[in-house]
Amino acid sequence: MVRRLDSVSAEEWRARRDASSGSRQVAGPLLDLLRTSATLTIFDADHLTHQLQTATRAYRAGADDELVVAALFHDVAELTAGPAHGKVAAELLRPYVRDDTYHVVRTHSDFQGRYYNEHIGLSRTTYLRWADEPWYGLALCFSDDWDQAAFDPDYDTRPLSFFEPMVHRVLAEPFRSRASA
Repeated sequence: MVRRLDSVSAEEWRARRDASSGSRQVAGPLLDLLRTSATLTIFDADHLTHQLQTATRAYRAGADDELVVAALFHDVAELTAGPAHGKVAAELLRPYVRDDTYHVVRTHSDFQGRYYNEHIGLSRTTYLRWADEPWYGLALCFSDDWDQAAFDPDYDTRPLSFFEPMVHRVLAEPFRSRASA
């Protein structure tokens, strides 16, 4: 029985790592967190529907699995992190996604601000500070084509069950491990 970290052997650490590997350790809790977003309503859609629509739009636009999963989880921390939700969601996904995907999720509120910041007393041009970044165009696409358009209760949205296998694939192992394989 382990009661202190300073007494754990290398073998015990390896056994723990092996026992906790696999997408269920990450995907399951993140999917559970995503489901809770149905309790938050924004305009005529709840947040779960908004995230499902964003992912559906990304999928239908031909985005790869990683970007679709990022679209699905981009607002997952809205209930707990408020204005910092993009940064929190990005950090949750960071080990499993490319740098450009990470940055798009991390900064998506800056890009979305073009549609509402002036109504809440903020600058609508915050997104321009990222104009020289290699992922800027992807962030514009994410914002314009997928995220800001995903509040339509009548949109033909894919159910969460459609995305779950994709989530498990993307979150099965860290991106760096997949990239070096």
